[in-house]
Amino acid sequence: MLLSGVLMRISVILFDWGGTLVEVSRQAFALRQGILSAGVIQDDEAGNEAANRLREAFQTADARASSGPPWAEFNMDEVVAEWLSTINYDAAPGRLKNICDGLRQAWVGSLDPFPGALETVAQLKTRGYRLGLVSNCSVPPLYCRQELARQGFSRLLDFAVFSSEIGFRKPSPEIYQEAIRQAFPDGRPADLSNVLFVGDSPAYDVSAPAALGMKTALVRCRHGIWPAADYDEARPYLHIDAVSDLPALLD
Repeated sequence: MLLSGVLMRISVILFDWGGTLVEVSRQAFALRQGILSAGVIQDDEAGNEAANRLREAFQTADARASSGPPWAEFNMDEVVAEWLSTINYDAAPGRLKNICDGLRQAWVGSLDPFPGALETVAQLKTRGYRLGLVSNCSVPPLYCRQELARQGFSRLLDFAVFSSEIGFRKPSPEIYQEAIRQAFPDGRPADLSNVLFVGDSPAYDVSAPAALGMKTALVRCRHGIWPAADYDEARPYLHIDAVSDLPALLD
């Protein structure tokens, strides 16, 4: 009863995106398709190798951006340009833009909502919660919003904050502060305990928002996705198997 009573005071719910609301496993396939459709590589086997190298380049850039302050989001176009140089592809500025746009457009459609996620967010919307999304995503916000609309979440969320738009990624304070600003357009309250942050990362979605005074819900994910130390340090208010668990806990 005490748990239910405390959670009744929640008025804002902030969701992580990948790993929380949607599955991200098809992104690698989309990257390969984007390379082939852009005409950079014509051969399927070479396309696989090129896609692997580009994926590794993105992973390296992601790790570098996540390694510490200021947690600035990396520029996707710069990573693509560097990758093109490694495969001896000389792209003029206009051609580079077309390649990058093709890769981003191929990415749209690669994220699959988890079973029940859309229905759960819709249910929470009807209950009157203010709902937001806070995501680390290097893909420019135009494409992020297209993908969010395709999935059906756009009509349910009051706002969405992407690291590619803010210029900083979780756990940078800047991205959380922007989310709080949009959650409370009439002015930030001194007490953020009525905000629930829901995500699968113990560091980004639990420890960092909890330090700002928010309640947190950690979504259990596959073992080994995040460092063990992050799990040891995190103290989530709730552990859930999926976002579909939330409505019962918020009753």
